[in-house]
Amino acid sequence: MFFLVFGFAALAAPRLGGGWFLVSPGYGYEHPKYEIDASIDTARHFIQAKQRVTFVNNSDKSTSQIYFHIYPHRKYNKEEKNFILRYAAYFKVNPFPERFRTGDLKINTVSSEGKSLKYAIEGKDNTILRIDLDKEISPGRAVVLDLDYLVVIPHMYGRFGWHKNITSLLRWYPILSVLDKEGWHNYPFYPYHQPYFSEAALYSVKLTVPGGEVVIHSGILKSEARNADGTRTLFVESELPLRDFGLTLSPDYKVKSLETEGIKINSYYLEGDALYAQKALDSAAGLIKFYAEKFIPYPYKEFNIAPSFLAYGGTQSSNLILIDTRVYRLPEFLQRYFDFLIVHETGHQWFYNIVGSDEYKEMVIDEGMNSSFVLQYLAQKYGQEAEVMVLPKALSWLIPSFSFQRAQLDRYSFVAKNGLDSPVQGELSSFQEPSSIFSITYGKGSKIWEMLNYAVGEEVFQKIMQRYFNEYTFKNIALSDIKALAEAEAGTDLSWFFQQWFKTSKKCDYAVKEVKDNKVILENRAEIRMPVELKIEFADGTTQKLSWDGLGKEKEFLIEPFKTIKSVQLDPEKRLLDLDRVNNNWKRKIDLKLVPLYYPIYEIPVFLKDDAYSLVFGPQIGSDLGVRSSLQKPQDNILYLSSGYNFGEQRIKNVLGFQQRHLGGRLLKWGIEAFDYNDTSGKDDQDGFKLYLRKELWPVSYGLADENDHLSLYLLKNRDFKSALTSGGLEDIRNLYYRRQDEAIIGLNLKLGRYGPYPDLLNGWKFISTLENAEHFLGGDTFFWRLANELSRYGSLYPKQAIAARFKLGLGYPPDKGLFQLGGENGLRGFAYKTINGSQALMFNLEYRQDLIDNLNVRFLDNILGLDKIQGVGFFDIGKSWFTSFNERSFKKDAGLGLRLHFTLGSFLEKFVLRLDAALALSQPKAKRHYWLGFGHMF
Repeated sequence: MFFLVFGFAALAAPRLGGGWFLVSPGYGYEHPKYEIDASIDTARHFIQAKQRVTFVNNSDKSTSQIYFHIYPHRKYNKEEKNFILRYAAYFKVNPFPERFRTGDLKINTVSSEGKSLKYAIEGKDNTILRIDLDKEISPGRAVVLDLDYLVVIPHMYGRFGWHKNITSLLRWYPILSVLDKEGWHNYPFYPYHQPYFSEAALYSVKLTVPGGEVVIHSGILKSEARNADGTRTLFVESELPLRDFGLTLSPDYKVKSLETEGIKINSYYLEGDALYAQKALDSAAGLIKFYAEKFIPYPYKEFNIAPSFLAYGGTQSSNLILIDTRVYRLPEFLQRYFDFLIVHETGHQWFYNIVGSDEYKEMVIDEGMNSSFVLQYLAQKYGQEAEVMVLPKALSWLIPSFSFQRAQLDRYSFVAKNGLDSPVQGELSSFQEPSSIFSITYGKGSKIWEMLNYAVGEEVFQKIMQRYFNEYTFKNIALSDIKALAEAEAGTDLSWFFQQWFKTSKKCDYAVKEVKDNKVILENRAEIRMPVELKIEFADGTTQKLSWDGLGKEKEFLIEPFKTIKSVQLDPEKRLLDLDRVNNNWKRKIDLKLVPLYYPIYEIPVFLKDDAYSLVFGPQIGSDLGVRSSLQKPQDNILYLSSGYNFGEQRIKNVLGFQQRHLGGRLLKWGIEAFDYNDTSGKDDQDGFKLYLRKELWPVSYGLADENDHLSLYLLKNRDFKSALTSGGLEDIRNLYYRRQDEAIIGLNLKLGRYGPYPDLLNGWKFISTLENAEHFLGGDTFFWRLANELSRYGSLYPKQAIAARFKLGLGYPPDKGLFQLGGENGLRGFAYKTINGSQALMFNLEYRQDLIDNLNVRFLDNILGLDKIQGVGFFDIGKSWFTSFNERSFKKDAGLGLRLHFTLGSFLEKFVLRLDAALALSQPKAKRHYWLGFGHMF
């Protein structure tokens, strides 16, 4: 019966001549068929393969050419290579253990019915294989093509590559491009996400592999044979159509299995990861049951989960998901995050494999829908406000958590308020920065599908999803198809919804404008129109619910007289993607948050309420012992005040500051901070302030200690040495000398860079420039100009070896001022602080960095802290600083050795480097060795 349903009879129909034949007299949709014979050499890292493809023209137009995606053939220019290394910092990993590597797919021959065919490799990234046929294929006809090719597997992390004993092979073979009414969808391979679009197809695969390899694949193993040369040959069938045929191999895989709903779930793992392998089984089983009840049952017999060196959380293939090995080492308190990663990738069996979509242009379908329903699953499992972290009672009082829902929507809020938003429907390459894809297609996208549910009603939405799967199983669906389904079930035109939410980056912001007597006035402060609910609470405890269709910019409600309004709340169920929820309330809400210990996490929006001003107060312990309070509107602004005693400095330190973010809807902020330090001995009092304007020149930084590209304009009165130039900034102003008192400075700080991967830079460059002018105003009694320019370069010599160089030039006026100082941990390391100063400076630093012990995998505190690598450093520093004449002083030189300890936080959530250096001045007979301790590489 299966072969009748899925076209076996048609595929066996008599040939009509040449390689072309009629599939069915009554033309309809037929699945392609792949027959692959592949020999995989995991020692030499290549695949020899022959592939027969039966292509059916399911379109309404004839074609004389067939197109395939050959993703392993992707070629990268220098700019792309550099950015891939930089973007890898987003996932806290270097994906190229032996420097930048790419694989290849080399076509040997292409033929049909034994006759060679012409072919060419096309596309701006060389990933499109065009095959020229001898004659056109009419609609409803098919052609059989034979391809012979070689695949080179690169040494790299990711869905296609090998590292250590794991070889991952997703989209490793020529995959048919999609031909539909729009023509061929020959999209480029966008390396920062998943640009895939393919037809579901039937597969018959013969795999020959080394005897010791455990092979995990998308199909069903029918039989296996052991060969005389020690290899094994596996015969695999798909039985039902698959979106792709993926596999991963390793001799180190172990497995746990369970059966549920007639499905065998296999959770593979590496030594030491059995606990999370069992959790993965339970997570996948739960999601499969939830989606089966909500949509349709999982139609396949098996589902596989496997660890791989991905360099990011996880990815999907048909009947198979790959999870990054680091995920199996998450701290116990992040077990829900592990659950989230497993169920998200498992959910793609419905939203990718069973029903496909155009992931290059309409990723919001599979990623947005899947994210939306995964959030529903997590809410059902853990509660409506399902929190990400599950902390032990001993810590839960101290460390706040946040919900999965807030995590997704907060990322979108940041993107939207800072001018980084894009329509959710659009080419992957159209997003301003790759990581914004997550914020827009996952976060914003998931909420859009929830709002469609709200707009049409739960019952209608369920019917839409029933038809989604009933009519498009093993097919591809487009947004236009979903719109047609929705309009048919809702019985109304939904163009207004699909146009504004999918095709534009317009915003939604409803507000309570005014409440006076018995009158409530609502306001639409943005461009998008949506129906919105209103809840009014009266002084007598009763409530009234009203609704506004969203038409017009304002809506006035007259409430029955003689009832006193206590509060008004717009969108009380938070159904809308409202950009500013604080203004949804009258009276504006203030959330008083008394915390046991105030630390920077309480100034991150996701940890605060999104519909209220947050007033946070608590003790502060660090270099200072005291208290801190802040009044915040999440994502928008913060007013803060702190007071504490610094035991090291023996000073009472008082700070008052304010910061306003996303000025003009851009990555632009301004702020002011005043400080007053009182020395208890009365000798070292200091007061001053900073006023700044900062423009981010890149959408995001890729690490907590990675200073983003920026341009900062600032005014300083008596610089606070313990503070950055701008609040929250990491501006590099090392080697500049500041006085504590009576100094008023106007400055400009610029940082640009293209380097990676953070924090252990192996490639690229970094440029930092600081221009400052001190004048006689605001109590300043000194005058100077100075310009400091710094250029750093990074390069990989061999695997596990790198070289870094920094050149710094400082120019100043007048010549009698000490404007630069070069001694210390961030300059000439063989000399003490303040020993080399002048009005001009010149310095060169050279470091050779060698990995000594890699892959340590030493974990502490339930994997919260990990030591991954110990690196040795040899360095040489040379420089000098002078006043009036370059020749008045000789160059100072030093050399030394150092260690770099590379730590992880939360397995893969953050990385940092602990720096230990020992340096000795050269040509200095009485020189003493200097030891330095710091965080991060020196440059």
